[in-house]
Amino acid sequence: MNPVSLLGGLFFSVLLFCPVQAATVESYFPTKNLGRFLSEKFDLATVRSSFGPRRTPAKRTFADFEMKPSQLSEDTVVFLIPGDWLYEFRIVARGDFNHDGIEDLKVCFVDRALNGGTYDAAQGLLLTRYAGDAYVIALNYSLEDGVCSCSVN
Repeated sequence: MNPVSLLGGLFFSVLLFCPVQAATVESYFPTKNLGRFLSEKFDLATVRSSFGPRRTPAKRTFADFEMKPSQLSEDTVVFLIPGDWLYEFRIVARGDFNHDGIEDLKVCFVDRALNGGTYDAAQGLLLTRYAGDAYVIALNYSLEDGVCSCSVN
């Protein structure tokens, strides 16, 4: 018998009788109230936004700016300041999209002037959190087109 085919047969047998278990994904996101969680824990320093000129090291989150959500659901948080500004996070998907073993969120982030200005940005972001006491941060990964195709108008 050919040693190569014998070895290949043994390998195939091992695959049949010793299935490989999928790696577990660690998550530092809550299972409920994710919209509220993002309103309190998203680090604005990790994304380009209209907050840039106003943000200081002490002001990292919407809560630090004393902003309260005007709309909350399991997958969306909206901050609407009538006649002034709109910020929205819409969670599109949960999973380990960058394959590092830690759960990520695909979100659409909308940052829009309502005061007659021209600032209007909608960008797909990949968010993650590396520990239970850490901020939620945006990673520098491009998301496929269409993540923000249904943003609030």
